[in-house]
Amino acid sequence: MLYGGGISYGGQDPKDLTEVIRPNMLKTFPQLAKVKIDYAWSGNFALTLTRIPHIGRLSDTVYFSHGDSGHGVTTTHLLGKILGEMVAGHAERYDVWSSLPNLPFPGGKTFRVPLTMLGAWWYGLRDRLGL
Repeated sequence: MLYGGGISYGGQDPKDLTEVIRPNMLKTFPQLAKVKIDYAWSGNFALTLTRIPHIGRLSDTVYFSHGDSGHGVTTTHLLGKILGEMVAGHAERYDVWSSLPNLPFPGGKTFRVPLTMLGAWWYGLRDRLGL
């Protein structure tokens, strides 16, 4: 079983990731209280400002996909297929995805992490307050 929820927007892993994940996992699956967690991964990910994955081309022969914003399990297989279609000469879906806006984070490299953390804190607070 895979269970997520240990995301850190600051780019650093918590000391004991299993203890970050376990409380939420037990809310969902209380019967797993005595189950050992064998592997834990922090899930560092590429976050885009629009939260939409970005695909494009670096040259005539180099294509890319990144910025799944925490949804890579559900989007990378689709974007890989779309990139494969493009390489095979079928550009319809690639053209749609590559035309989506890709906005730079405000504040550049200096403020990217602090502003992302502030935004994550703000929306987390709204979630906890039910807003």
